Amino acid sequence: MLAATTLSDGCYVPPVLRALVLLSAAGLAALAASPASARALATAIFDPFAASPTASAEFGRAKATGASFVRLTASWRATAPAAPAKGFAAADPSDPGYRWETLDEQIEAAVAAGLRPIVDIIVAPPWALEDGSGSPGTPVARDLGDFARAAATRYSGRFHGLPHVRYWQVWNEPNLTTQLSPQLVRGRPVAALAYRDMVNAVAAAVKGVSGSNVVVAGGVSPFRDMTPETYQQNHDWGPLTFMRAFFCLSPKLRSTCSAKARFDVWSLHPYTSGDPNHHAVLPDDVSLGDLPKLTAMIRAAVRRGHVLPQQMPQLWVTEFSWDSSPPDPGGVPPRLLKRWVPQSLYQAWRSGFSLFTWFQLNDQPLSAGPYQSGLHYSDGRSKPYLEGFRFPVLAFPRARGFYIWGRTPWSAAGSVAVEQLTGRRWRRVTTLHSDRSGIFQATLRGARTGSVRARLLRSGERSLAFSLARVPDHFYNPFGSRTGMQPGPR
Repeated sequence: MLAATTLSDGCYVPPVLRALVLLSAAGLAALAASPASARALATAIFDPFAASPTASAEFGRAKATGASFVRLTASWRATAPAAPAKGFAAADPSDPGYRWETLDEQIEAAVAAGLRPIVDIIVAPPWALEDGSGSPGTPVARDLGDFARAAATRYSGRFHGLPHVRYWQVWNEPNLTTQLSPQLVRGRPVAALAYRDMVNAVAAAVKGVSGSNVVVAGGVSPFRDMTPETYQQNHDWGPLTFMRAFFCLSPKLRSTCSAKARFDVWSLHPYTSGDPNHHAVLPDDVSLGDLPKLTAMIRAAVRRGHVLPQQMPQLWVTEFSWDSSPPDPGGVPPRLLKRWVPQSLYQAWRSGFSLFTWFQLNDQPLSAGPYQSGLHYSDGRSKPYLEGFRFPVLAFPRARGFYIWGRTPWSAAGSVAVEQLTGRRWRRVTTLHSDRSGIFQATLRGARTGSVRARLLRSGERSLAFSLARVPDHFYNPFGSRTGMQPGPR
């Protein structure tokens, strides 16, 4: 989330991401094995702090987390000329004013590692900003569309041997003044309406290059905008207020205009100050526990004809994490993260989300920056909860046993042995089959206490053990001791 705030100064040139079961018939112990859901859950990595755009080994490490996607940032300002020459062909990737080298290296390295890039266009050059919109300002939608067309053409799979990029995200956290300004003018939303024009311009551009391209809109921050110019006009300008303006909906989800937005995916950064069931403090903010509110709004927008095509879009988490302690003294202890990480993936899946992106691959050193939310420490060692992201498994007590849910690494279909710890001994309860997306779930007969884990039959890899005991919620700011993301508990 706040990674992109760091990017908003326009001086940032996006480097490479440092990012980078087999199941058989349910045994007689299965009390009521649920039919496997057809809903998939892929995972992704987002880490904009890598040291080198040619660090292909880091993409390999990202792939090893069980991820299938990687989110990359494409700085329009860094790629386009500072002052376009006369005759600059903005929609032509071959124009000599463009500088694509860094993005080329990122995309090629990601694809070589077996990851599908999600390219997020951010940061407009000064010459492409609307007059009077300030800094960072609001881009002219037509100019943004030209850049998107140039990028989609370059990465169409038909340009000098470069890979095909299908997934194009429009901006980062557009509901924040640090990313798109002004948000409000005399209390009236302007950024949300401008963002709708931006999304439509990018959709027309990238789909004009290839009908198989996918437009990702949203990427909204979960908490209210605290910048003085916005806060003074609306103390609760949060993601849902921004979205209501974008989707032409009233607080009661009735139409307020006839505008439409064209996109395929709506995305969110649902950072959470507590466990994965935790609700945001403010009513128009959205943490993991509030995902149904966001889903209900988008369903209303589709139903009222404000989304094209008129069908429920995919829902993605394009950024999420907690800082860990160590190294952040205000972060979440690993004993909780071993539980919260798989729970966060489950919470997104059960709310209809089909992609979950972790921020970051590696910690920043504590002395260098505020983000210690990596799946690895800054020295490269894996954190104790990495397996909870790679092979998430959780279980909850039920009347005569327990419910188990899990997803295999890379969403690969297969079979798992379900094992339960009673006393000091692990015993095999049953074998389960995943669906073709690697999801398995069942309600099983067994003890309602102890811990549960799953073991991939093909490789022998084991998930983290998940305790059936209830664990109380605890308030932690997502980025620990250095950044207060929202008010404390009320």
